[in-house]
Amino acid sequence: MSDLLHILDMLAWFPENIATFGAELDWMFGVIYWLSVAIFVLTFGIMLTFLVKYRYRPDRRGYNYHGNNIVEITWTILPTILFVGIGLWSDNMWETTKYAKKVPAADVEIVVLGKQFGWYFLYPGADGKYGLNAYNDRSKRALMSATNPFGRDTLDAAGMDDFMTENQFKFPVNANVVVRGSTLDVLHSFFLPHARVKQDVIPGTWMNIWFNCFKTGKYELACAELCGGGHYAMRAEYEVLSRSAYDAWLDKKNAEMRRVNNPDAAPAATDSAATAPTAAASAKPTTH
Repeated sequence: MSDLLHILDMLAWFPENIATFGAELDWMFGVIYWLSVAIFVLTFGIMLTFLVKYRYRPDRRGYNYHGNNIVEITWTILPTILFVGIGLWSDNMWETTKYAKKVPAADVEIVVLGKQFGWYFLYPGADGKYGLNAYNDRSKRALMSATNPFGRDTLDAAGMDDFMTENQFKFPVNANVVVRGSTLDVLHSFFLPHARVKQDVIPGTWMNIWFNCFKTGKYELACAELCGGGHYAMRAEYEVLSRSAYDAWLDKKNAEMRRVNNPDAAPAATDSAATAPTAAASAKPTTH
């Protein structure tokens, strides 16, 4: 019996949860799932019972039945109570994960755009601030294009160090990550199965998405909306890093942006130190 229940239990097939609010979402899903199973068994059990009990017999005459008000009121009120109860019970979880007013202060803020068929991610540069773009200045949406998907204002000095990645993004473990999501073309759905995040992103609107992951590793980002013939290509990857590894990655990306913005400048000491051989290593051994 336990093996049968394990097979029926959809939660056993869920990807591993890595989000702080994931356990509560899984519990809520499990309660609703098993309630649905119980109602299914009860409903079809009654139907099969009636099919057998009142099956056709040559010596039995049929008769007209005009309904029963008590039965009809009962099967209207009970589902209403059930659905309202589930709604009230789950409302706090919905607010926690979806309401803009419940989005916590961001430890990391990322702007994301879906497109046919892939994902773009924009990070603030070394100054920790975004320059003008389509997210923080709606008028810049006119600048959005295939070569400038975020509508970045190239004349804004504050945005010169902002950097973009495609089909992969990174963030630190145990941090509140706030994503501002939209799309370049059609409706997409930003879906992180392991982080228990699924949010439709819509052209012309920026959606607030947040999560906090407690386990490092590489995980799948998918699009959960059929967005065209190349929908399969929307599969991407995100990586949850330790704080030190994330800081090192940011330092690397910031160094890359400094070289892009100042191609003629001498490499910074921190950039060259990692590649330059030490004096002891480069010195030739002395023979006597």
